[in-house]
Amino acid sequence: MATIREYRSIRILVTIGMFLFLLVINSEPAFAQGSWYWNQSLNTEASLLSGAVVAGESGIAAIYYNPATIPQMTKSNLSLSANLFSLTIYNARNALGADFPANRAQFNVQPRILTLTLNPQKKPDLTIELAYFCKVNDYIQINQGSWLTGDIITSNPGNENYSAEYYLRSRFQDYYGGIGLGYKLSNSFAIGFSGFISYKDDQYYNMVNTYAFTGPENVPVPPEQYLSEGMYHLKYNMFDVRFITKMGIHWKNHSWSLGANLNFPSLKLFGDGTVVKQYEYSNIHKEATSQETYSTYYGGRQKHCISHFKDPFSVAVGTNYYTPSGNTILLFTAEYFFSLSDFDYIEASHEPGENGYDFAPGEPEDWLSFTTRQKPIFNAGVAWRRHISGELMFSGGFRTDFNYNDPVGDGEFPENNQRNFYNFDVYHVNSGLGYGFKRGSIIVGMQFSYGQANDQHQVVNLTDPVEYINDSQLPLTGPISNNVQIRYYDIMVYFGFVFNFMKNENE
Repeated sequence: MATIREYRSIRILVTIGMFLFLLVINSEPAFAQGSWYWNQSLNTEASLLSGAVVAGESGIAAIYYNPATIPQMTKSNLSLSANLFSLTIYNARNALGADFPANRAQFNVQPRILTLTLNPQKKPDLTIELAYFCKVNDYIQINQGSWLTGDIITSNPGNENYSAEYYLRSRFQDYYGGIGLGYKLSNSFAIGFSGFISYKDDQYYNMVNTYAFTGPENVPVPPEQYLSEGMYHLKYNMFDVRFITKMGIHWKNHSWSLGANLNFPSLKLFGDGTVVKQYEYSNIHKEATSQETYSTYYGGRQKHCISHFKDPFSVAVGTNYYTPSGNTILLFTAEYFFSLSDFDYIEASHEPGENGYDFAPGEPEDWLSFTTRQKPIFNAGVAWRRHISGELMFSGGFRTDFNYNDPVGDGEFPENNQRNFYNFDVYHVNSGLGYGFKRGSIIVGMQFSYGQANDQHQVVNLTDPVEYINDSQLPLTGPISNNVQIRYYDIMVYFGFVFNFMKNENE
């Protein structure tokens, strides 16, 4: 039976949960490139606790969440934590035109974490942890086509056939490798430090092709096919290697534990990439009543563009409550990420360089460079764990995951450089069972994630094509509306395990 003290503590966590629920209802979605700080948890233990583990209980992921909790691992071990997969369903209604969505359903294999923990016999208060893991593994691919028949080219008698293609592929991965040190100053208080080398890899490809042409049934005599076309291609691949440091503190007594973790801004070591951007149209009448046609081509390509994958300063705090019975733990963690002002995400130069070219309307560095900024973000999560019997336990939790990108809207198409897909805030709910044994643990669970946004800007309109609207829109596309509805669902299945490969002497 739970005591009055336990009920009071549960009531505090419920109040915090209601606060988070109100935060969810009143939050505004963002439209930018997809990026979240709390998108993925590192290991199965932290995943089932929604990452609310800054005050402890993170297991082998302590090096990341709070290095001051590394001393909670009291045995030297080599451990592997692996998750199974997730099913992601992405739907952007009307994104490519009226009733023409940008949809995607895909399976993703979840990240793994490999750690080595050492407890030096001559320094019993010092614990050392080495780790390698994938922090972020985001991927999306959308491939859609459209066709219709109509009188699109007013100056050309009769109907034309119209075909259009939209293609998007984006992959972002962030790998960490590093070392952490945790030192117990007393039985209740510990400090910690960790340093990582981060390898960030970003690949992006966006293409829109449009064509209006006559077919065999309406080709005049003598045979001559009419063709108008428009095209926009943007692709880059780049990487950045950075140094990331964390510092934490941790205090614990019988009933409570408190933790704090400082994440310092990352420092660039090296990295670059290649950017290609092309825009063209041909045989386009800018005035429907005129017989004069226009054709245009702009393009640029550069290798060795400097990349800047910046990480902001953030402060995370957490508290855990341990009931007197020892069967239940209540956890809460919050983290504030500071903003990053405008900076060049991709920094092109004035010279095209080797294997490059410059046919841009202005300066090549303006045609190929990307500028971005990041909003300040506050995320929070609550969780609980209860021992059912023996080593069998049940865990569950909830966390927010707000999008941090703040689009820089300088310039008009095609000069401006933006990643053309949607962003939104995501919320995660999870639960599962865990069983511990001498050499590790097995965890089975599930996480459900949901995000949405309404009245968003269309990426392109391929269902109501117009020959020409203005210079800031690709010819042979339709007027842009703000009627896009975003729905994002992700079901993640945990079938993870932690296994200690190093056998201790007393085992």
